[in-house]
Amino acid sequence: MKLDLRLLQAMQAVMTEGTVTAAARRLHRTQSVVSRMIAELEGRLQFALFRRERQRLIPTEAGLAFYRETERAFAALNDIEEAARRVREGHSLPLRLLATSHIVHGLLPTALSRLDREYAGFRFVLEIRQREYVSHWVRNRQFDLGIVAQWEDMPGVDAHPLLEMPLFVAMNESDPLARKRRIGMADLAAAPFIAVRPGTPMRALCDEAFAAAGLRPSPRGETASVLSAGQLAAQGLGATVVDPFVAHALIADSGAAVRPLAPRMTMVYHALKPPGDAPSPVEARLIEHMRAIARDTVARVKRAAGEK
Repeated sequence: MKLDLRLLQAMQAVMTEGTVTAAARRLHRTQSVVSRMIAELEGRLQFALFRRERQRLIPTEAGLAFYRETERAFAALNDIEEAARRVREGHSLPLRLLATSHIVHGLLPTALSRLDREYAGFRFVLEIRQREYVSHWVRNRQFDLGIVAQWEDMPGVDAHPLLEMPLFVAMNESDPLARKRRIGMADLAAAPFIAVRPGTPMRALCDEAFAAAGLRPSPRGETASVLSAGQLAAQGLGATVVDPFVAHALIADSGAAVRPLAPRMTMVYHALKPPGDAPSPVEARLIEHMRAIARDTVARVKRAAGEK
């Protein structure tokens, strides 16, 4: 079944205007033409879009469900038209970025600020999504660049290594673990441990490290994100493993302490691109800034953790 955009536009006009007369005025067509277009679309779909009551067309349940689906297509079409207009008028298109929450909060604002010094006034769209959805949106070319942790190779996206960063243990400064220079997995297994939910990169890394040490901890608590786990630990509810971005945010809290992990554990970050697309000059500079900021962040956290 092949749908004609003109027929969908007629349906949209009737849905929003409520009558064929108003829809015809909006489309600059006669009422009979619009009525025939609706009938043709219903014939192709093989279900009724409207039921007729007096002078009005009332959407059927199936018609409303179909209309809601077409709204997304019209929104995408409007985006394409807007992009064409901006290109025609010589304006740049926005850089569309997608990342998980702690990367957005801990890294991208500073990186974008530095990029603005080189590309003043550049436009951007920054969205937060869960890790499992980032590749889907990038693969479908709805975003130019995605940033994720612990990427697992999947078809449909090109992954560029971005960062490899050490992990730390966070706790309240009054916690007995804070007296240690380094903290091992056995220390965490014996302490009140705050875990992040299964299915996250941090949970997978911690589970692997505990298993490699022959340990089966019983977490005191579990939460959805590394940031919330770190905040709970900083308030004295236990200890948890955090990335440098979260650790850096916590050390601003006078009650929080961070220590190095032993043996060393790292988290790897990747920049995701649609297949076959190399990073643009602006994206390449953004990646360079992210790497520089990450190095500075790790250095600050190491100093706070007493690590040389």
